[in-house]
Amino acid sequence: MTVYRLAYHGYVEDLSGIGARLYGGRWNPKGMACLYTSVHISLALLEKFVHARGREDMAGLMLLSVELPDHDDLVYHVDESRMVDGWMNDIDYSQWLGEQLLVDEAFVAFSVPSAIMPLERNVIINPQARHFDAVKFHKPTPFDIDGRLMDRLV
Repeated sequence: MTVYRLAYHGYVEDLSGIGARLYGGRWNPKGMACLYTSVHISLALLEKFVHARGREDMAGLMLLSVELPDHDDLVYHVDESRMVDGWMNDIDYSQWLGEQLLVDEAFVAFSVPSAIMPLERNVIINPQARHFDAVKFHKPTPFDIDGRLMDRLV
């Protein structure tokens, strides 16, 4: 499975998950490292865009393609029908769920529905996983954003 990560040029090659560890995110509490990716480049862009506070937050992005192993025992797929109702508005729940999966070093990644596009999925990679070396990271490439989209930001 190929997934995509958009990150600033200075951070795109950091595979330790330090940003997520320092600040936390939807699927990880502070203190737990991980890498956020999406199954589609457009979803990665949408996820980045929804968190942008201005044009400068979308400048200098790089695209990183990541190959995950095609072993079901290494990538866990969260069944959204088993998640609590309203999970997308309950950050404590999603962080708790992510924490349960991140402490299990057997999984190199887990996929979850996107809170902003629930029919598509994000994939959270665990850099602490036993088989993290099975994840292949390609060379990052510059990512340009259409000016019409950038014009929506202040």
